[in-house]
Amino acid sequence: MPRGIAALLGFALLGAASSAAATEADELLDKGLADLQASRYGAACPAIRKSYRLEKRPRTLYHLAECEERAGRIATAALHYDEYLDLFERLSPPEQKDEADRQKLALERREKLDADIPWVTFRLPETAPVGTKVTRASEASPDPVPVVLGVPLPVDPGPQWVRTEPPGGPPRDKRFFVNKRERLTIELTVAEPGDEPKTRRYSRPLEHVPALLPPTVDEGLAARRLVAYITGGIGLAGAVTCAITGAITWSQKRTIEKNCENGFCNREGEEAAELAGTMSTVSTVSFGIGLAGLGTAAVLFLTEPDAARVGKVPRWVGATQQPELKVNLQERQVVGEVKWVW
Repeated sequence: MPRGIAALLGFALLGAASSAAATEADELLDKGLADLQASRYGAACPAIRKSYRLEKRPRTLYHLAECEERAGRIATAALHYDEYLDLFERLSPPEQKDEADRQKLALERREKLDADIPWVTFRLPETAPVGTKVTRASEASPDPVPVVLGVPLPVDPGPQWVRTEPPGGPPRDKRFFVNKRERLTIELTVAEPGDEPKTRRYSRPLEHVPALLPPTVDEGLAARRLVAYITGGIGLAGAVTCAITGAITWSQKRTIEKNCENGFCNREGEEAAELAGTMSTVSTVSFGIGLAGLGTAAVLFLTEPDAARVGKVPRWVGATQQPELKVNLQERQVVGEVKWVW
């Protein structure tokens, strides 16, 4: 019976978390597709990308590639089309049948992109210190990505920035522009200790360009709302468990009275007393979990700030937000742990 209660609690919590993520993924995808239809790519692509992080569905990945292509980020679009086609190969035959039309379009669009993708080769001087870091970013995709040196790399057309950062020295940024079908070789420079840092990336007329530090996307209060959903699910599961175990404890009272007298019990009475003690402990613990979870969810909902006032939530907050729950019933002890993986 204790193991059954643990399984019930675990399934309830996982179901609540999964349902909340699926609901939010659907809402984000609908919003992203509406913005995509209206050519609002700055809002469409982040919404579709967030939806795919919550629910990795082939259809969502295809629309993300489509959004990046229509926004002009053709190298990024080609990468997502490749990911979609790879995912398609791992689907079951019925799932492949549902995706057949999109798979055909993905093959056609991916092939057309090849000729237009720019390729850039980055080179460090021979005098560059060992351990010099090189990262690249663009106005459209501000996330800094590591650069592989000496080989041609596919890059989205438009303005780009590359940063060199030697050990113990200041960073140095270099701006360049790349057109469709262009092949470039960028000779990088490295600052020495004591040099003035050159960060033209942040100077006029490009102050609107995001920094190379944690990027932001317009995700509103999605992370806060997801936490509220999950804690509410935990609280609800705790309350249900408390009610069930409390009922079991109460049901053993009559058995104990019939089979125990003056502190002595027969076998049936001992088993009933042991079960009642275990369920009483589980009921007490689950009551605390339920109260804390429902209370936390209520506070998060009631104190949720105005999204227009708060602004944007950093993309790196909740990039892979998944609750990891462990519940273990050992003899008469209930051990519970909730771990958040960000």
